[in-house]
Amino acid sequence: MVERKKKDGDRWLARVVRVRLTLTTLFVTLLAVLVAAVGNYLSLTHTPEDSVNRYMSALERGDYIAGIDRGAYSDFTYTYLTNSIYRAAQGRVENYTITGTSKDATGQVTASVLATVAGQDHQLTLPLTQIPRTGPFNDSWQLATPAQSYLTLTAPVALAGVQVNGQSLDLPVTRRTETEAGYQWVIPTLPGTYNFTLPSSSYYTLRHADHTVTAPLPGSGTSTQELTLDVRPSPRMWNETNNLITSWLERCESARRLDVPGCPTSVLHGEDSTATISDVSWELTDRPAFYLVPDRTDPRVWRAARYRQATFEVTYLANGKAQREIIPFYINAEVVSDGAQASISVGLGGSEESEAQLRQAIVEEEASKSTLQKFVASL
Repeated sequence: MVERKKKDGDRWLARVVRVRLTLTTLFVTLLAVLVAAVGNYLSLTHTPEDSVNRYMSALERGDYIAGIDRGAYSDFTYTYLTNSIYRAAQGRVENYTITGTSKDATGQVTASVLATVAGQDHQLTLPLTQIPRTGPFNDSWQLATPAQSYLTLTAPVALAGVQVNGQSLDLPVTRRTETEAGYQWVIPTLPGTYNFTLPSSSYYTLRHADHTVTAPLPGSGTSTQELTLDVRPSPRMWNETNNLITSWLERCESARRLDVPGCPTSVLHGEDSTATISDVSWELTDRPAFYLVPDRTDPRVWRAARYRQATFEVTYLANGKAQREIIPFYINAEVVSDGAQASISVGLGGSEESEAQLRQAIVEEEASKSTLQKFVASL
């Protein structure tokens, strides 16, 4: 009897637990639905004034992400700015007042806004449209025309990034297009002025100081702008290329042979010469000033200007007889850079070496000299 009562009690307790779990699950589900409904309601702009106020307040506080149309974020070819870039823009909306809304004979609803920019008042007329949605209270209003303009940024080289209003902006590889004019990025912009520069550490600098574009207030100008960055080599690119050229020339000047790979070679005694060569000494007697010019066919490539030849003087003994040669040659250099990184190679035409290759060649030649000196000392 006692055992039967215990089993009945266990069954009753199990039923109570199941009922409580069911009620708890039902309560949590209803609460989640309620929270979602309230959140959805609060997130929608239910009146024309709500929509205008959301847009204008984003401009006023410098909120780029909130100011851009949601539809603009569905296009993965665009390059987007950041809130910090937009907050630093000149010519933004300082304050605004919604002065009223109206509907014309066609049913078009417009809102009138008085906006202040740089101390000047501007009267704006913003057309709106209602977006029907399923469910109660889900209809919303939005601007009938895009809230943003579009800037097409062009550069002759594939830049990795720029600075806008003093803030860094990456230029993704996946969001650029290549045209005959170079590389292009499309950037949605909100009303304001954008000043484009390059980082101080870039391998490029801009030829002109003013690379500025202004996105107009809604209805006050064209919705598209264009800006071309006229780049040229920066002091960093020049210095690193010049230093690599100097290292290459020093390597050739320290050679004790007439036919060091990658260096100017003797005209009188080539690879097929049978003469016994000794006491070889190279001296760089003339090196023209170095500067970089764009490649004629590929604007991504910069080359050393070939306006005058450099000169090596080499002296040596050939079969015991003193010889002297003057060997002119062009200094070749090639630089390909995205602004953040650079691939630099220098040397004779057709046998240019990168920095890594040049360093490796120097190490190997120094090791060969050391081995030879040890051998001579052991004799």
